[in-house]
Amino acid sequence: FLSLVRRTHLIKPSIAAIGSCCLVGVIWRKTLYLANLGDSRAVVGCLVGSNKIFAEQLTRDHNASIEEVRQELKSLHPDDSQIVVLKNGVWRIKGIIQVYNTDLL
Repeated sequence: FLSLVRRTHLIKPSIAAIGSCCLVGVIWRKTLYLANLGDSRAVVGCLVGSNKIFAEQLTRDHNASIEEVRQELKSLHPDDSQIVVLKNGVWRIKGIIQVYNTDLL
C-alpha cells in the first residue's frame, strides 16, 4: 500500500488520504494475544444452550472518535495542530480521514 501511495500520490493526491485498519491475533502457549488499530474488531462466539450464539467483543476500538486516542495523536504530533479535527460532527485525522463513533468495551 505504501509503495502504491508513493508511486501515485502526485497524480492522484486522494490516495494518500485513505485510511486502514489492522487486527492481529496470535495464539502462543495456549494464550490468545490480540492487537488492533482502527475500527477492526476481534469477536469470539460461543454456543449458549442448544441454538443460541453469544458474541463477545475482545478488543477495544482505536479511532479518533475516542478522546484518549485524540490525546495520543496530539502527543505524538505536537507540531501539528490539525492532526485531529472535528468536521461536520465527525472526528477526522488531518481533516480528511473520517472515522465513526463506536462504543468501547
